[in-house]
Amino acid sequence: LRHEPSIGRRGGCTRRAADEEPHTRTAMPPETAPDDDESALLSRIDDLRIASIRPLMPAACLIEELADASVVETIRGARGALSAITRGTDQRLAVVIGPAAAHDPAAVLEFARRLVPVQQRLGGELLLVVRVFLDEPGGGAGRWSGAMYDPGLDGSFQLNRGFRQARQLLVDIARLGLPAGCLYLDSISPQFIADLVSWSAVGASTAASALHRELASG
Repeated sequence: LRHEPSIGRRGGCTRRAADEEPHTRTAMPPETAPDDDESALLSRIDDLRIASIRPLMPAACLIEELADASVVETIRGARGALSAITRGTDQRLAVVIGPAAAHDPAAVLEFARRLVPVQQRLGGELLLVVRVFLDEPGGGAGRWSGAMYDPGLDGSFQLNRGFRQARQLLVDIARLGLPAGCLYLDSISPQFIADLVSWSAVGASTAASALHRELASG
């Protein structure tokens, strides 16, 4: 008996040249036998700090699920007004006000409701924008990652739930007639919520990113 020569290897599997005569081969000792499972080999070097992988719903499906044509004019009008204020053609003062981290959607919505009469009373002088920061700027290893990425505040990272919850909150705020403002920390979340945002910002950690500046510029 003799061992089959290794003509070529991929993923620990040996293949025989097409013109080589068939022959018998012996099993190699367990300690030296090649691993026939390519995924097992990759698991030793790939995604070593990933506990699990779950599919993310397509942004288009969530937008279709949570859409409201009645809020279009509120968002469109606020964007135009904010642009005019920035250019100085609208003399009102834009005031971005609200929680730095929207971990409690019900509380954020209650806060927005209380702003409605203020906007009605001072609308000639101010344009109120509800700050709804759904990404946590201080997130990172060992810290909360934000309402969209960890809506349960427990490290379970239920992203689908988080994106749905975030979009519903923004729809509800727009239904009150108020614009919403967000901080963009990555290029994934805007795909799910950007159409409902009237004002966006980049922070110190993303100010040098061309992609984030383009997102904030519309």
